[in-house]
Amino acid sequence: MAALLPLPIRCGDGVTVKPMTLGMWAALERIGSPLVTCEEPKDALDLIPSFYLLTHDPREVFRGDLVDLSMQWADTVPVSTMGAVRRACYRQMNAAFDVTPEDDPKKATGAATTAGLPRSRSGQPRPSTGATRTSCGPSRSPQSRSSSARRCGTATAK
Repeated sequence: MAALLPLPIRCGDGVTVKPMTLGMWAALERIGSPLVTCEEPKDALDLIPSFYLLTHDPREVFRGDLVDLSMQWADTVPVSTMGAVRRACYRQMNAAFDVTPEDDPKKATGAATTAGLPRSRSGQPRPSTGATRTSCGPSRSPQSRSSSARRCGTATAK
């Protein structure tokens, strides 16, 4: 039930991590956050803008001074809060992923598609006139780029 109605997570020292939304995910992607790219952060400075967005409004990403704002905020937060914010972020991300359907690898057939486009047919082309057989099953959606984030980093965050 928590995945359907995620709540903000209080991390102490007045810091609260909001639920993961599409807007927040897009903002984190825009800044190349290690939390969504699965790259190991070089240092704490790589994470501070991400933590700032997670505890503020994702629309802050459009301000030209995001790094400056995030550093001003970070200067008011104790170092001990950093781990709690990171864990809360992964909990919020996992709550969002828990309700997002995944492609079933057992249903995948043959070679992978290119950019989500269907494979080309092999064999003789079929005539385009006359009756054709229609699909009676649900169409498959291509896997989104953000689906790959489920596989990176989040397993260790629980």
